[in-house]
Amino acid sequence: MPSTTHNPSSSSSTIIPVLISGAGPVGLYEALLLAQLGIPIRIIEREMAISPHSRALGLHARTMEILQFTGVVDPFLEIGGPIASVSYFKNARLVGSLPIIQASEQSRFSTGLFLEQAKTSEIFVSKLKELGVYVEYGWELLDTKVIEGGEEEYVETTIRRALVGGNVVKGEDQVLGDTELRAEQEDKEYETQVVRSKYLIACDGGRSTVRHKINVAFPGRSLDHKTLMWDGLCECDIPFKGISAVKGPNGRSLFVFPMNDGIIRVGVEDGNLAPGEDFQQTLREISVERFESAVKEAIYPAKFKVLSTTWLTCFKINERRAEHFVHKNRIFLAGDAAHIHSPAGGQGLNTGLHDAHNLAWKLGYVLNGLAKPEFLLPTYEERVAMADRSIRLSSKLLSRNRAQGFVAEIKAYLFFLLGPLVANWAGSVFFSSEVAMLDVKYDKNNINRPHETQPEPGADYKVGIRAKDGILLPFYSTSLATDTKDKKDPEPTLRLHSLFTGVARFHIVVFASHQLTTGSKELSIVLDRYVAQWRSKWTYDSVLHDGYADKDLFKVHIIAGPPSSSSYDASNTTLIDLSKREVGMGKVYIDNDGQTHKKYGFAAAKGQGGITVVRPDAHVGFRVHGVHEQSWKDVDKYFSTILLAQSE
Repeated sequence: MPSTTHNPSSSSSTIIPVLISGAGPVGLYEALLLAQLGIPIRIIEREMAISPHSRALGLHARTMEILQFTGVVDPFLEIGGPIASVSYFKNARLVGSLPIIQASEQSRFSTGLFLEQAKTSEIFVSKLKELGVYVEYGWELLDTKVIEGGEEEYVETTIRRALVGGNVVKGEDQVLGDTELRAEQEDKEYETQVVRSKYLIACDGGRSTVRHKINVAFPGRSLDHKTLMWDGLCECDIPFKGISAVKGPNGRSLFVFPMNDGIIRVGVEDGNLAPGEDFQQTLREISVERFESAVKEAIYPAKFKVLSTTWLTCFKINERRAEHFVHKNRIFLAGDAAHIHSPAGGQGLNTGLHDAHNLAWKLGYVLNGLAKPEFLLPTYEERVAMADRSIRLSSKLLSRNRAQGFVAEIKAYLFFLLGPLVANWAGSVFFSSEVAMLDVKYDKNNINRPHETQPEPGADYKVGIRAKDGILLPFYSTSLATDTKDKKDPEPTLRLHSLFTGVARFHIVVFASHQLTTGSKELSIVLDRYVAQWRSKWTYDSVLHDGYADKDLFKVHIIAGPPSSSSYDASNTTLIDLSKREVGMGKVYIDNDGQTHKKYGFAAAKGQGGITVVRPDAHVGFRVHGVHEQSWKDVDKYFSTILLAQSE
């Protein structure tokens, strides 16, 4: 064993609510969400600062949606750039370029966003500072375990920091995708601490020390592909714009991604590991010259010259997923600590941010006494299926990218040559709901509860699905009487997702269909009665920093069906009152073309309507047909099975 020297460790009997290990984007976002929820946290990172090397470069539509819900999307949109096109080159000749588009009715975010991981981290760090939370750099997690059997159960974690220098070994980032525990450094002096926390969240990467120390298996496979990845400035005959894919005369592929300040990222296939090849020796032999040579072979007869290098690394592909993400209801794995795979499709970082979004509100509810830990926290395991989804998708895209042979070549040629004729279809292929992560959904569990007696709807409307976006009109009294299509100046539209602000809020969306025509008073009375009961039974104790001045757990939005000449009599004072309410207090909006009703499985005209309960992480938790008294009783029962009244 290597020799190390440790100063006497310090230990505190104080138990903090949450310790986060790892301050990459996933750990930082988890910290930000918990800080918005008013949960005291401590976040540690073994590196001394944000790494300048960005492993991930893009954010997908679903990720930007959750950033919007939690109030932090604007700086990402200001700094990042749209992923606008994909170009394909064969033997240095442009075959074609295709736009990356997506139907705007699916999401406000019609393309992905180019943004280096380092800049994503910087935005989160800045937001954390605004809330008085600071990353403790230089601290490395050494060991952790759950302490059981005493008066209070907690997690005991030993952390350390080097008294001289840091924890990162030179050349450590030379290869990406490793999952082995890091070796001990020799002849280092450390200061150690023992930290006690109610919960520990491991965001410490594919080599996760936490995962190793709690003995959670990480099954999967290691591929023999080798990919050299380089960031820097170059001279090249090929005019790279947007994402570029190059198929070389040697059969190997090269991919180019734009970064800031003229820097580009190039990933080039370097063949497979040969039988008996010493991969560590291969890593030691990596050089800019070798990279440049590999690129020249792949883009011949075009020329390529490296001018400067920011980063050169080798990518080793592992497709692995932790056996489970929840350990003894106290330790949670997130991001690469829980799942790792090929970068194809850009699913990794995005999936990790979704992990954080899923877990934060659940911890907030438990720590505020609003839910039993044994009931709510195990539902974080619903993220396992989403990790499997990302692994399958990235594997499929990787196989497609590496496809060789006559048939594969013909497909690529035809696809790009015919691109201008099939641009809409091509866009849906390249930026499909699958890649954009708009198809994410969870199975039934404690918080995704189908109605007990009503028929289960089709797959597009089941509980657990992503809460879909839709186009709405404000319900002004001036537009009550007639068809809005005849107006010279139509009312400005808004999106349903713009109403889903918050980190800890359930959003109750009432699809009223035509029920407001004659039943607006009855709906207003029953709505107000039940919401008042819920707010008296269930309140959030911590301070919330998520866009509302109150601490209400329930925000209610009424969506009216399309107007007609006989709809919405302007003398209906109850309806006028609903239209003037504050957002989240039962304010009414118009579904002008009925499409938003349809997206949630309710008839927009001459229907009984329905109620959809959207979880704080913007997935559907419960749905019921009808907006009458019994429907509200069913919603009440749903909440009563999940939440604990303060007196309990």
